[in-house]
Amino acid sequence: MKRILPLLGALALILPLAAVEDERTTRDFIAKHCLTCHSSVKQKGDVDLEKLPSPGISSEDDHRWEGIRRALAEQEMPPPEKPQPSQAERDSVVAWIDRQLDGPGGDTPTDPGWVTVHRLTRTEYNRTIHDLLGVGGNPADAFPADNGGGSGSFDNNADMLYVSPILMERLLDVSLTVVGQAKPERLNLVAPEKDKKGAVTPVTQRKAAEASLTAFLPRAWRRPVTKAEVQTLLKLYDRAAKKNNVTHDDSLRLTYAAALTSPNFIFRIEQSKPGTEVQPLTPYEIANRLSYFLWSTMPDEALFKAAEDGSLAKPEGITAQIARMLNDPKAEILARQFMGQWLGTDELTNGLGPDPKIIKGYSTSLRSAMIEEPVVFLRALLKDNGSLTDLIDCNYVYVNRELAEHYGLSGVRADGFSKVTVDNGQRGGLVTMAGVLAITSRPARTSPVIRGKWILQELLSYPPPPPPPNVPPLPEAENGKPNVGTLRERLERHRADPACSGCHQRIDPLGFGLENFDALGRWRTRGDQGETLDTIGTLPSGEKFDGPQQLKKLLKGRQDRIMQTVVERMLSYALGRGIERHDRSTVRLIVKNLAADQFHAQTLIREVALSLPFRYRRNPTIAPVAATTASTPAPTPAK
Repeated sequence: MKRILPLLGALALILPLAAVEDERTTRDFIAKHCLTCHSSVKQKGDVDLEKLPSPGISSEDDHRWEGIRRALAEQEMPPPEKPQPSQAERDSVVAWIDRQLDGPGGDTPTDPGWVTVHRLTRTEYNRTIHDLLGVGGNPADAFPADNGGGSGSFDNNADMLYVSPILMERLLDVSLTVVGQAKPERLNLVAPEKDKKGAVTPVTQRKAAEASLTAFLPRAWRRPVTKAEVQTLLKLYDRAAKKNNVTHDDSLRLTYAAALTSPNFIFRIEQSKPGTEVQPLTPYEIANRLSYFLWSTMPDEALFKAAEDGSLAKPEGITAQIARMLNDPKAEILARQFMGQWLGTDELTNGLGPDPKIIKGYSTSLRSAMIEEPVVFLRALLKDNGSLTDLIDCNYVYVNRELAEHYGLSGVRADGFSKVTVDNGQRGGLVTMAGVLAITSRPARTSPVIRGKWILQELLSYPPPPPPPNVPPLPEAENGKPNVGTLRERLERHRADPACSGCHQRIDPLGFGLENFDALGRWRTRGDQGETLDTIGTLPSGEKFDGPQQLKKLLKGRQDRIMQTVVERMLSYALGRGIERHDRSTVRLIVKNLAADQFHAQTLIREVALSLPFRYRRNPTIAPVAATTASTPAPTPAK
């Protein structure tokens, strides 16, 4: 204790007395409950709390502190066999960690973060070209595939949207093609006037080209354009028009193609402004953010008008546009992009999950229905303003005829998806959807490990660390011979290594709670080899459950954490970047407002769109908060 008294004395000079007391309480807590297993003498789980720097110093250490926070909040630590702290003691330490991770802003968002200049994804390009030119199909299929954002991110993550040489090579060819296919009213073409002699001359043609570009560019570049920008493109028209056998129309279409190759079209550019403060976006920039967030395409005329009259600079103007846009069929793309990538069900089309050559009944149409179910589910929540807690558990499903038969439901006759009430607890919520259960299965069987990891990572935002190297995979049956032992017995042998057991104690129980579902998400009462199912799970906290009904009840008890995950994922999708430390206060504020409004789905969209990082941008001259702010030193408790 002697070695920390000088530090506490120094802290008293710069911190409020309450903060010093919180620091002292945290030190005492760690000394009493943690150092036995997490010190320089013994680093269980590779955690040494005597050497771990304070939260808020580096992202790598912050990840460790997040794990410590989770273990305390979820009552995983101290282990059940050890003396347990009171709930007040737990809450005090968790609150201290939160304050350190939040930084100086605390509960008030102050840093909107940095968003890299955002290139249109292939989906956004296709939809923008369709709305701009009336051209159907998927012209962006000629481009290289977009890089996936990875766990917790999306393919619209601007940091992953590179501009490769092959993209630039193909961009002009695609631009020329779509301009050639465009509907003439969509191009805003102005016919050349005739001179006094009744002839069309190069002079009248150039005036027509200028008028055409002046009308077309604001729509193509999604903002007002300057006269100088129009004149720059006109120079290209002039050069083309001077060539032999090149008509006025050909010259103008070439100029239009150049406009669609410009960074002003390919990128969603937001202008920097002088000063050092955070910068509010212009109404046109907000119109673009809203449109690509909800529709994955360019703003429509109503959004352009709202930007022009300045109403998008006010919260009530944004709220009015959100209500209108969510009611538009184009908002279906939000549910499709968000759910398919968050849940991972889009990957079923890439061959992940069950192997149709091994698992009987896995057809192409069933796979499509599996992918579609969560999309329809979220689309209905957004349109009807339902409760997002239904993502955890509810008494209904959205199914088509084939999926209804797959679930053992009757009475569904229509070809499309319809809402069906279920009352036995077997279905309802994300974890019982066939697509989720399939993507978390092995090619030939279920996988409690993958399913448990999915729950931790995608619902609770507590991803386990990667497995240690050189750990052999679980033995699989060969040549038609059955496996030796039940799946649980084989997993217990597999995780005998102490380096594996810590994580598997968190992962496996959650996955076994879903063993009533086979690799395709069909309900079953026997295992893959006809064995009696073992669906009992016991978490490190001592909580026990049996089967999916009780698993969903357990998840319902972690509703706040799951709703935080939903907010983090939606904010990340809306911003086109990952969630950073400085976003913690924004996430917490959105969760608070969402809870106050009974977790209505439209409230989530509204709160995200009204948030500081959505409506403002960091000035390039401002350094990130984490790099400029000194943080309270980490508690190094006395032994």
